[in-house]
Amino acid sequence: MDTFSFSSLLVGLGIGVLLCIVIWIQGRIRMNMKIKSYVEENAQLKNHLNTQMNISAKGNQAVQNDLLDQRKTIDNLKSTISSLKEKPGRDKLHVLYVYDKAIHIMFEKHPGFATMWAGVLKEAETEIEKAETGILPLIKKVFKPGPPMISAKEIKSENDVN
Repeated sequence: MDTFSFSSLLVGLGIGVLLCIVIWIQGRIRMNMKIKSYVEENAQLKNHLNTQMNISAKGNQAVQNDLLDQRKTIDNLKSTISSLKEKPGRDKLHVLYVYDKAIHIMFEKHPGFATMWAGVLKEAETEIEKAETGILPLIKKVFKPGPPMISAKEIKSENDVN
């Protein structure tokens, strides 16, 4: 048998190093392929996340717009309800009812009141028609306001005194 030779050692060492290099290159290729697959998967996940965030943002924006519209509708309904609760014509109707009742009482107590009332009523209508036409009455209306309105409370207090 041959003895140990330096050339056989170099051949064995060369084959071993060559085998190590082949294995190292294969590992490197596999590592690069894994890194490439991870980079691609990362890009896909980023794209998916971006798409999901855009969809969520659009949905949130739609919900915010709907909420804003609902708030505006609620505010409008609140103002409508408050204006309907006020009923500004109610006090005027009460004053007219009091005047009507007073006129009927005067008809019952004083029979001549009806003819006098009809004459005074026609005279007041003609004066108001004259006051509403022309430029001079318009100027008078602006600078000289009409008589103050008598409220139902004042009429009640006058009736209590009489």
